[in-house]
Amino acid sequence: MMVKNNKDILSKETAVAVKAELAKYADTYDVEETQKLVKEIISETVNEILNKWLNKNIDRVLKEVLREELEKTVKRQLTKNKKK
Repeated sequence: MMVKNNKDILSKETAVAVKAELAKYADTYDVEETQKLVKEIISETVNEILNKWLNKNIDRVLKEVLREELEKTVKRQLTKNKKK
């Protein structure tokens, strides 16, 4: 099962660029309020993007994963049966 740590979603370069861009506004805006707003916007945007991607691709992904897992299971079972 593929589980990815949220911190690994952005490359280091992208994270540094985003942080630098937000830092430009730190003196102008309340940092805590800005962080809250940015988190909300990012969360909404990512949820929307993931929702679209899942609706478009989940069938194919599930079929592929299931096929791979079934092949592994069959190979293990065949190997097990040969040893008997």
